[in-house]
Amino acid sequence: MDFKELFKHWTYQVFAPGTVLRRKYESFKNLLEIDRACLERIAELEDIHYGGTPVDWARVNQLVRELLSQSDFLVRELLAMTPGNYLDLPDYRNKIAFYLTMASEPQDFEFAPPFAMSYEEALGRPACAGGKAHNLAQAAALAELPVPEGFVITCRAFHYFIEYNELRPRIDTLLAKVNLDAPGFVGDICEEIQRLILAGEVPPAVEQEYRHRAMLLAGARGGRVRLALRSSARGEDSEASFAGQYESVLGVSLSDITPAYKKVLASKYSAKAVTYRIRYGLPDQQTPMAVLVTEMIDPAASGVVYTRDPADPDGDTLAVYAVPGMGRALVDGSASPETLTISRGEAPAIVAHASGGGAPQVVCGDTPDEGPCLPEAHALSLARVGLHLERLFRAPQDIEWCMDRNGSLYILQARPLGLEAADGEPEPDRDAPLPDEPLLRGVPASPGVGMGPVCKPQRITDLDSVAEGCVLVADTLSPAYVSVLERLAAVVTDTGSKASHFASVAREFGLPVVVNAKFATRTLEEGRQVTVDATHGRVYDGAVAALKERAGRPRPQRDTPFRRRMAEVMSRISPLNLTDPEDENFAPHGCRTIHDIVRFCHERGVGEMFSLVGKDGRGLTQAKLLQTPLPVVLHVLDLGGGLTPAAAAEKTVDPCHFASGSLIALWEGLNHPDVQWDGSLLAFDWERFDQMSGGVFSLKSKILSSYVVVAREYMHLLMRFGYHFAVVDAMCGEHPEANYVNFRFKGGGAGVGQRLLRLDFVKKVLASAGFRVKVTGDMLDARLDRAPAPKIELTLTLVGTLLGRTRLMDMALTGDDQVQELVDQFLESL
Repeated sequence: MDFKELFKHWTYQVFAPGTVLRRKYESFKNLLEIDRACLERIAELEDIHYGGTPVDWARVNQLVRELLSQSDFLVRELLAMTPGNYLDLPDYRNKIAFYLTMASEPQDFEFAPPFAMSYEEALGRPACAGGKAHNLAQAAALAELPVPEGFVITCRAFHYFIEYNELRPRIDTLLAKVNLDAPGFVGDICEEIQRLILAGEVPPAVEQEYRHRAMLLAGARGGRVRLALRSSARGEDSEASFAGQYESVLGVSLSDITPAYKKVLASKYSAKAVTYRIRYGLPDQQTPMAVLVTEMIDPAASGVVYTRDPADPDGDTLAVYAVPGMGRALVDGSASPETLTISRGEAPAIVAHASGGGAPQVVCGDTPDEGPCLPEAHALSLARVGLHLERLFRAPQDIEWCMDRNGSLYILQARPLGLEAADGEPEPDRDAPLPDEPLLRGVPASPGVGMGPVCKPQRITDLDSVAEGCVLVADTLSPAYVSVLERLAAVVTDTGSKASHFASVAREFGLPVVVNAKFATRTLEEGRQVTVDATHGRVYDGAVAALKERAGRPRPQRDTPFRRRMAEVMSRISPLNLTDPEDENFAPHGCRTIHDIVRFCHERGVGEMFSLVGKDGRGLTQAKLLQTPLPVVLHVLDLGGGLTPAAAAEKTVDPCHFASGSLIALWEGLNHPDVQWDGSLLAFDWERFDQMSGGVFSLKSKILSSYVVVAREYMHLLMRFGYHFAVVDAMCGEHPEANYVNFRFKGGGAGVGQRLLRLDFVKKVLASAGFRVKVTGDMLDARLDRAPAPKIELTLTLVGTLLGRTRLMDMALTGDDQVQELVDQFLESL
């Protein structure tokens, strides 16, 4: 608060103290509202961090920004309530905010050239080239087989595209709304982002670079070339495969390269890609999209090489999968390929050669007249290249390949093969043997065990209704199932292979999958309880007791970039260091987190209201005397909504004018049938009266009387009973987080021992009602926090009854046994 505001406050305090009370109350109301909002933001962030709620980092950024803005307003309202106090609080809050902003805001990214680069250049700049292009560049340089000629449109070009079209704020706003529990809603959000991308303009500098390189590529082919544009996002084809999540555009002419480029960029925001990225814990801006542009190969056959068997990662064989023509039917799970199993040795040899099944239109070797898709000599060449790349990349590999019409082989892609470790897998329960025969047998595609009711979505749009813990049964393995992956217990399909994109993703996330189960969609009815043993490719009827322990295994928790960054962010938000308001470190210099700032402001704000009016009654000049048969002198000051409109025209008020639920509840307690009022003994501040000019004072003076400051949701009461007093400060509104009752009780006319016995009585009664109670000398402080309005009103009625019953109690108390007996009687009478 600047000097001008401070001077205004002092002026009001001297000349218009009632205005100070109202302004303080307005600031207090605002403080409580902002406190509630801050705690809601903190709870949402904690749910994301500790509860594992999957969100885009844009949502975290949005919540952090809101929290920082709210905490700033919170500090301002506290300073408005207490001018001249806590002047260093903004500095401590701003220091916390600085470090929190550093941890939460996205890192700077570059959008300067190069916007396109060759394979050779991509070798030394993986962050620029993206995962797929960098891996392919390494394969081109070191493997025995060629890769298609081409170049890379870099990640920097993507960043420049987003900046050039001013898309980042709109994209972040949309991503912040993503809720993976509603796949349909995610689809709507992603379609909107994709529309923004497709409507954007490619910056001229970017287009000029990639067109120049495309013309050079076409020139080397006599001007006639078809291109393939494939995704190469940063992080793709790494530990996070993004298998099948992004778009490839094939057969592109030179004139169509720009719309094809934008189509690949837009695929970064497909629903399945966004879902996968969020579940894998990668922020959007850490996965910019580069695009790999290659010469289009006209394939006679295509497929993949797995240098390890995902179902038997410690085995001594690898597998080559092949389909005729393009490999899309293989990787999208709609085909069951020809499979060649090959030994893993210095001289690989074919161990088995099996035909595919389930999709005759694309499967080789299904009839005696058909030859194999892939000659065995070529399969052995692929095996040798696969083992070479495995040594090069120091991990088992998933390699895409194709063979042109002349029989030449090409490497299209190489990435780590997702394998689930089998170490420590529990053995089946020997006391509960497996059934003799499963319902179905299939091919293991992703190991593990899952149990649940069968669900068979007929369309992709039906995925919204997929229930938690079900076994999804379908004819093929669609990559779209990634959107509900974490809801599923297992997946079983009629066709498909372990070489499909979805199978790769399932292995990354530990989801059991069985493919090629032939008649699964016919055999397994909707809702039927089944057990899927995907490690051995079997589906059993019902819940198999022998496999329950394995079915209950938690899915692996990854140490993702999201989790690491979230931990740093939460270290500046969540820990609460200010726990004891009486501690010397309960001060601005003790605040280490935003939670500390919120706690400090709430505690000191409530404390300020607890001492709302001074001993001289300053600020009560407009208070109205309450007409009541009770022997109390009580003045009422309405801050707004505490009394009915009819009271405005009256010089005095009576209880029928009360509109505040808090005051009505407390008054009900003061009028409890068990409270016996002595009409001849007026309750006012006798001690103050004795000190004032030999007693020459009106007994109804505001200085001597009790008072209540009241609003619609707030009440502050000071009750003076002879030589002791009680303060009740309460908020009772629709938000439980802001509600509280504070109670103070001090003094008495009896000896110290008897006063302490009365305090013990009050303490035990309040403790039974849920208060936290502290006694210091002959003063008791009690607090009940964050309760719903009905609980607050019942508590205030109890407090009112307690005030009436304890007026002269100290005079009659003689011992602890008597106190406990009175406590029991009091509680039974309520």
